[in-house]
Amino acid sequence: MNFKKIMIGVMSTSLLMSAFAMPTFAAKLPGAKYSTVQLEAVPTKEMTYYKDGSTSIPTDLKWITDSSALKFLPLNVIGDVTSVVLDNGVYWIGTENGLQRVNFSESNASDIVQYFAGPRYLYGGDGLVTGLASDNEGGIWVRNASGVTHIAMPKKTMAEKNEAYERVVQDVHDRYGLTSYANFNFTETDGDFDGINYSSDTGILDSTPSTSDNDGLWTAMYGIGEIFRYAALTEQYGASPTIAQQAEIDEAKVAAIRATKAVLLLSYVSGRGNGFPARSFMLTSELSAETTDGTYYGLQSRQNGFWFQHVVGEDAVNPNGIIPSMDIEGETPIGYSIARVTKDTMTKKGSRLFPSGGTDVMNYNGIALSNEAIDALNETRSEGEKLGTDIYTIVETVDGEEVHQVLPVITTVTNKASAKEDKTTNVDNKPLFQLTAPVYEQIPTYFNDLFPSSVINNEGNIDMNQIVYKADTSSDEVDGHYALLYTAYKYLIGDTDDAELLELKSYVEKSTHHLTELILNNDHYYVEDATGKATQWSRWISQYFNDGIGSMKENELWKYRVGVDENGDDALSYGYEDGPLNVLQIMSFLKAAIVITENSTLYSDATEKYKVAYELAFNGSYSTEAPYVNGKGYINIAQEYIERRLIRQATSAYSINGNQVVSPDTWDINNYTGEMEDDSNINATLHNDWTQYINYSDEELGWFPIFVLATAETDPAKHTMIADAFDQWYENEVREENPFYTFLYQIVHPEKTDVELEAAVRYLYRLPQYLITFPVEWNRQDVLYIEPGYRDDYVQTNYVLAPDERKAMKNNTNPFEADGQMESVDPNYNYSYGGLEVGFTFTIPYWLGRYFEIIKE
Repeated sequence: MNFKKIMIGVMSTSLLMSAFAMPTFAAKLPGAKYSTVQLEAVPTKEMTYYKDGSTSIPTDLKWITDSSALKFLPLNVIGDVTSVVLDNGVYWIGTENGLQRVNFSESNASDIVQYFAGPRYLYGGDGLVTGLASDNEGGIWVRNASGVTHIAMPKKTMAEKNEAYERVVQDVHDRYGLTSYANFNFTETDGDFDGINYSSDTGILDSTPSTSDNDGLWTAMYGIGEIFRYAALTEQYGASPTIAQQAEIDEAKVAAIRATKAVLLLSYVSGRGNGFPARSFMLTSELSAETTDGTYYGLQSRQNGFWFQHVVGEDAVNPNGIIPSMDIEGETPIGYSIARVTKDTMTKKGSRLFPSGGTDVMNYNGIALSNEAIDALNETRSEGEKLGTDIYTIVETVDGEEVHQVLPVITTVTNKASAKEDKTTNVDNKPLFQLTAPVYEQIPTYFNDLFPSSVINNEGNIDMNQIVYKADTSSDEVDGHYALLYTAYKYLIGDTDDAELLELKSYVEKSTHHLTELILNNDHYYVEDATGKATQWSRWISQYFNDGIGSMKENELWKYRVGVDENGDDALSYGYEDGPLNVLQIMSFLKAAIVITENSTLYSDATEKYKVAYELAFNGSYSTEAPYVNGKGYINIAQEYIERRLIRQATSAYSINGNQVVSPDTWDINNYTGEMEDDSNINATLHNDWTQYINYSDEELGWFPIFVLATAETDPAKHTMIADAFDQWYENEVREENPFYTFLYQIVHPEKTDVELEAAVRYLYRLPQYLITFPVEWNRQDVLYIEPGYRDDYVQTNYVLAPDERKAMKNNTNPFEADGQMESVDPNYNYSYGGLEVGFTFTIPYWLGRYFEIIKE
């Protein structure tokens, strides 16, 4: 496409222009030297879609079907141009493969050329533009063989844009206060209008949202944004807000409290009474909660995972004993929860965590029962039904010996056999074993307003027998929980005398205390599940990060960043590269717990314990051999983010390369026919490029502990060490031009005046109003495509595209990866149905930035 090649030159020339000047104001943070960026009302893309033949396409459009208006390029390079409209100095250029908008007056050089392709902009994703027509208001009508799209460009403030995200959360995403990705439906109620306009006053955007794997994390992200919305508006409108301003504040307060309550509820839905945070929950009436026979003995096939259903009431008799770690001394259970039959509960055996750990069940990160749990349950089981002897699953064979585990569900098909899914169970063919957990407490009535009236029983309580909750809670979830609890405590509740917020405060304090006690119980440094062992990913234990490092350092290959044992086999522990993230997490959990409990009338006695554990992280070196000391020297692991990625990368490359250190002398890519990710790993190792080994989900998760630590830690020396750790993450994040990271970096470094705030603000300007997961067109010549990252399946762009030119995503996905591609033109593309992401990728940085006066409306 010759036209695009020329536009690369146009862009290169434009980027040589001086950085555009933006109005600035004094910043808020103590010691801050940065200047606040004044936001502007900017053209915001709003699309209306008309299928070919629609009677609502205006008949008076003046279609342009030639390129005569294109004067600034020679004719021999615009052979693929089909139509050009020059409108008030702005060029709209239709081609055989999409649409471009060129405006040399853009204040940001990166916006001079903007690309429009795929079904987000062109009907059905048909890139062959057959005609353009100006709407005389700054927008354009675009025609192809499949239909017509009207791309309006009304100027909007970011506050107005925020209103769209808030409206979509209420209409599409909210499920009992939880907010996550959802499939939407759009219905146009005006029978005379034959088109799709998501912003239409007569259109209805709705959905039936369902559970997601990280409901707590995504809701925490939304909630943090709403808390800062409330804090920013309260502060900026002052002591005497107008009626309209007070309405804004009240709306923000309602949203912030609802999201916070929804996350708090996850610490109560299990009824375990120990602060265990569920991943998510469903009502038995939801489609996703159905089982094959309508009972908890049938297979729950629509939602895999580790789920429990409550059986609460006078007639509830637990068929199992209570494992020691689930027993609450002096209290009598009000019922029990029984593990549902799912693929995971029958097969999730887990991977081995520690090279030195052998085949003991505690060395697996699956959901098998601990030996202590098995022993306790066997005290109540008859001969011939003993777990581990009569009932077990074979998970692997090591050195000719079978490794047995007791998984949460074992059936006649899986008993004494390899782990596999059994779809035959029902009330007449019950599993031989289904794990149970005691229920000690009724869900407090404080949460009643999150549920429909059908879930409230005659006594005014939530009917727990309608609750199905997901266990196996990950560190991701806990990460979000603590950040939200801390943010709510500090920026929503504060020193208020508001009765509603004081009631919320009591639950924030209780949940924080109970969860912290669960993690620190017996020096575990993990969240213990009903199995008697850690959940699959909630580990903050020293051995998980550092198993065998001392012996590996004695191997001469360590100087090449290769971690192997004396036999040359990979000896890095499973959690070696997780260390820098996870230690920041546990440090932030402790710091949040200190802040929240320190002045509590009920839990302040525990604060000193939390302080001791937190200080240990800054005390000396971390353990590299047994006995491992949990928490000790963790700040030093945090400082090794890049180094650990390089070591993990080089060690993997060593294994790929036939147990040879990768170097130009030992590797010839021309003779290799392996996987793309292997190629990427080898190449990145050769060039010492750790950014090809990035886990973008970890980047998102790293935001939360850094935010807590950076805003709560007042000791200058500790703050500097925390900032130094984050600086390593930001070396890659700066390339993403994402205000989620950029604004945090400015908060961590308020003294810096050279942070790329304008690029981050552009993200807010260019993020689509409706984060619909449209497929996108990647046939572009304004970028260089490089090989996939180690965790990716598609090539990457060499620089980040504007967010409205790539797929809608959370911050846990590689923004450079060319995935979500259009497979073919679809003239019957269904614009009335699709997937929609929550707008917290906008609302968190927008309101955080406004509160800390990084940006100003």
